[in-house]
Amino acid sequence: MEDITEMISGRNLLAQWPYTPEEWRQAAEDEFDWVRNKNGKGHVYVSPGAVYILGETDEHYMDLTADDRVITHASCRASHMSPLKLRLRWKVERRDENGRSDVKYHKEDLRFPVPLAHHEEAKRAADFFTAQIENNLEAYTALVPDDEPISLFGRDSY
Repeated sequence: MEDITEMISGRNLLAQWPYTPEEWRQAAEDEFDWVRNKNGKGHVYVSPGAVYILGETDEHYMDLTADDRVITHASCRASHMSPLKLRLRWKVERRDENGRSDVKYHKEDLRFPVPLAHHEEAKRAADFFTAQIENNLEAYTALVPDDEPISLFGRDSY
């Protein structure tokens, strides 16, 4: 777990962006269903291992590496409030009392709306995560079930 204080201070960040009150309300309505107070401002902090979202009364921390999770897709388009998209994959292997293995594959898609003025920062974060998976295709293929198609380039569809 990365230190939230370090993220807020700007250390080890890939990207960060603030939301105006209008942008925060839109982000909360479109993507952040955990936000109770949609008034005020907000801020997103993206580091190599975590995303921290801070509103005036609400906060949300996402560990991107818990349970050996791997980001297998990252992208961001250049338009106002277009999201930084991340796909996390991981697998859980359990053994029953007879020693038989049961493997479950999981994926979670995350979306973080980005104000157009901060698109370049979000794109740099997406490029960082894309380069990570392209340089470690074994991590990607290990997290995709046998019956699901695999990209030779590590480009997980979203």
